Amino acid sequence: MNDLLHRAEVFARHRHEGQTRKGAALEPYTVHLEEVVFLVHSWGGTDWEIAAAWLHDTVEDCPPTSIADIADAFGHDIASIVAELTDDKRLPKVDRKRLQIEKAPKKSPSASIVKIADKCSNVGAIMTSPPAGWSLERRFEYLHWARAVVAGLPHKPAAAITEFDLRCTSLEAALAEHGIGNSAWRS
Repeated sequence: MNDLLHRAEVFARHRHEGQTRKGAALEPYTVHLEEVVFLVHSWGGTDWEIAAAWLHDTVEDCPPTSIADIADAFGHDIASIVAELTDDKRLPKVDRKRLQIEKAPKKSPSASIVKIADKCSNVGAIMTSPPAGWSLERRFEYLHWARAVVAGLPHKPAAAITEFDLRCTSLEAALAEHGIGNSAWRS
């Protein structure tokens, strides 16, 4: 592993230390990061994209980490990718979700590949270990929203879309077994 990727991994693991995913399994949050990194790497992501995959949630979920901190530690290019992937947590959740859809078409190719990997990981987690308290309807709403975000991205490697669609179809089928969903919403 090169120095950049090692430093990004160490930084992300340190910042997310003690955090868990929202699912019933309460997996360490770093499991999500590892999966996003694996997917970006497997889709041919560059070192900068892989570093950004490690760092994509640090500003949003690990206060007081800032984009300036990322730039100081990893350079402006990686910080720029992370900035594209960071929601403004000062906004209400409904606005953050709407903005992800609205801003998707403006994402760089680097931010696009990390965003697809992030959504793949989240859809998979909802399938295997959904967040506590999420109804079947809320899971379906997340699926529909994630599809809308990914549909708007300008750069979608074929392998990434294949994996995303596979995970979405699996979750949709599982929800349909419970009478939730509408196959007309398929992407």
